Amino acid sequence: GSKYHKVYNVIKPGDIIVTVDKRKLTTLLIPGDWTHAAACVSKDGIFEVAEMTHTDYTKSTVADLCFEADRVAILRCSTFDQDYTDKFISAVRQFEGTPYDIKFELGIKALSCAELVWAADGERRIGASLEDVVGCGQYYISPQGIYNAANLTVVIDTTDL
Repeated sequence: GSKYHKVYNVIKPGDIIVTVDKRKLTTLLIPGDWTHAAACVSKDGIFEVAEMTHTDYTKSTVADLCFEADRVAILRCSTFDQDYTDKFISAVRQFEGTPYDIKFELGIKALSCAELVWAADGERRIGASLEDVVGCGQYYISPQGIYNAANLTVVIDTTDL
């Protein structure tokens, strides 16, 4: 509870959220410290976070995301100005209705959680790099890849609280 309030106090629309939930199978399957990514699109207590889950494009609150995670980090992009933040949020919202990408293939027909963030950043301002899936020549973006993006800084990490 107290960690959630600290996260909620600092999060702003346009921020990117990465989480890990040790109770989920994806934690074992997805490499890296972070297994989920989402985008903050508002701060209204109704629809604040857009994310891709097993139920496809999902509208959540910051509370929903925090209470389902063991660890949460809020990332902010140093190259987002207000105009680009608005474009990023609009792009994230336009993916409503998109199915979850179970094959982790780049493209916008279906999206993984990290791919939602990556696809909405049309100008690639966050500076994320694509990774090769286990050396097989298929490139994708992971939550860890989002976390490692060149232009994102950690605003808060619940491990440090």
